[in-house]
Amino acid sequence: MVSKLSKYVMGLLHKRPMNPYEVAKLSDKEVIQRWFPMTAASIYTTIKNLEKKGYIAGKSVQEGNFPVKTVYSLSESGEKELSEDLANGLASYEAEASNFGIALFHISSIEKKDALSYLRERLVKLETLLSDTQEHLELYATKIPFNMKMMLIYQQNRLLMEIKTTEELIIEIEKDEKWDYSFTQYLDS
Repeated sequence: MVSKLSKYVMGLLHKRPMNPYEVAKLSDKEVIQRWFPMTAASIYTTIKNLEKKGYIAGKSVQEGNFPVKTVYSLSESGEKELSEDLANGLASYEAEASNFGIALFHISSIEKKDALSYLRERLVKLETLLSDTQEHLELYATKIPFNMKMMLIYQQNRLLMEIKTTEELIIEIEKDEKWDYSFTQYLDS
């Protein structure tokens, strides 16, 4: 299994051979960065690592008077790895220890009023992101490829779930007298 960024780059190269600049330029589009933030430097490093592992191969190309550039394509072993990783990704669910999840686990380490304040701040951010995502869906749904439309729908659904969870958490903290009963206290009892 390769990293998420490696899988992303390999997927692009599966569609067509590209040089690193093309991959970085394509990846810098807002719709991509909103879904998967990355830097050009991380893309270049990923391409070098994929080449070392034999998943991609570079070929020097000279076009007119332009400098020679290296165009990368997926190797046979890269195609096999990508195919297996995509199959696993589509068929699986992985529990992830997100920053929010870890903060939630340790929420009793901060004052109740502060926790509520941070959660309300989070709610505003989530609602803004949801509004932006829905706006993008309305503007681009008929103009973008199927996979990009589905990524926006996926993001919208995740945001709706995050908003619901955050709203429920605020309600529970406000009404629960033992909201700060910690996991370690639970283990000690």
